[in-house]
Amino acid sequence: MSKKRVLITGASGSMGGEAFKELLRRREKYEIVTLLRPSKENKKAFNRYQGMPGVTIVWGDLCNPEDVDRAVDGVDYVLHPAALIAPEADHKPPLCKRINFGGTQNLIAAIKRQPNHGDHVRLVYIGSVAMYGDRLPPYHMLRVGDPLKPSVGDFYATTKIAAERAVIESGLKYWASIRQTYIAIPNALSLMDPILFHQPVNTHIEFVTSQDAGYGLVQTLDAPDDFYGRVYNMSGGPACRVVFTDYLERMFKIFGLGDFRKVMPLNWFALRNFHCAWYADAYVLNDYLGFWRQSLEDHYQDVAACIPWYLKLGAGIAPGFAVKMFMKRMADPLKWVQANDKEKLHAFFGSREEWENIPEWADARWDNAAQPCVCAPEATTVQAHDIESMHALAASRGGECLSKEFTGLRTRLKWRCAFGHEWEATPTLHLAGHWCEHCAPPPWDYDTIAKADPALGKAYYYNHGLDECQKVDYLHCPNE
Repeated sequence: MSKKRVLITGASGSMGGEAFKELLRRREKYEIVTLLRPSKENKKAFNRYQGMPGVTIVWGDLCNPEDVDRAVDGVDYVLHPAALIAPEADHKPPLCKRINFGGTQNLIAAIKRQPNHGDHVRLVYIGSVAMYGDRLPPYHMLRVGDPLKPSVGDFYATTKIAAERAVIESGLKYWASIRQTYIAIPNALSLMDPILFHQPVNTHIEFVTSQDAGYGLVQTLDAPDDFYGRVYNMSGGPACRVVFTDYLERMFKIFGLGDFRKVMPLNWFALRNFHCAWYADAYVLNDYLGFWRQSLEDHYQDVAACIPWYLKLGAGIAPGFAVKMFMKRMADPLKWVQANDKEKLHAFFGSREEWENIPEWADARWDNAAQPCVCAPEATTVQAHDIESMHALAASRGGECLSKEFTGLRTRLKWRCAFGHEWEATPTLHLAGHWCEHCAPPPWDYDTIAKADPALGKAYYYNHGLDECQKVDYLHCPNE
């Protein structure tokens, strides 16, 4: 029996790297192809696989259609986790769009150029939890179907939304989209970035380890046909749930740095406009793939084992003021305040006055455990697949379904949003939380759109005021 041929993109990344290792363990079943940029780092890391039986490295660029054609030629599966991610994506929006959206378009086109329009090829696209945007208590439970609401200035999330839309509407026979949560890696020093302070301290995180993420991606190769044509949330499950304050507390303890509250005041952290949440439906993907293997405690143990001895020694003797100075240099909110960056302060705090009123840690009052846990919004949950349900779905978004007949989830219907834009799209797209492409950011204009879109409004106004008014094309990043 001939081996199936698998293309894996992003093999130099966290999820893609673990998936590549897992594929190597299954070389008796699969031939492996990977498309990699010929950078010095990639050459150093992957030259040892050159010439290995069953492994083909295509040196090229996901943004180059000819390179993508060479990689896709003759494959049976395309596993696509490659992406330009934050924080780099925040500083390079045009490049982010070319890689994340344009690269996905190139893969779809290359598959369609295969024999029989690529009907035998199975594509698994990896999206992101960032597509959902800000989801703080009490709306900290996510599920597929919730409105996609990328945070203001998050170009990475907008490119992942556009790419997923392209996949869903591609017309490919076999596709699946997996919205990946935060991937926890053993090298916790990767957290040492200004994006650390973009997260509200009560952010709920349901992560997945890089090992489980890569394993789960490869498990899709054994998935049945009914796995395809659907969108899923991917996380490590309830055993991987944590609140950001608890995560910081444990990490500082592992590094021997003491109480994080003594070196990072509460007003160094944003109040809103990030992402991450807990999941109401991640079990659906695990039921198919069986990748829930590691827990929060496993992650902590991996981090502790990964810390070099000299860092542990240095952390143990570092005075508190030195640690505070080091962390303060990364605290973007302080830079926004100093520059009086009104757009950033509005997006992440509401206003400068809101930032000024943030209390000390000792005076802060919230009880994450006591918050009511709500999945928002109920209106987009459609149980039946018929034209009446499509009309109800459109009404929940403040629009209309203009079609009169329903002939299947993959047959395009006509839609209109509250602002009069009309388009054609499959019901599958809108059941997954997408809506009007013309209204989708950028620019970000939620204060206008949420008033006309009830479903979006439920996921927006719990931590925004009805009197707010902000329209943003682009948020400048400090390092640009």
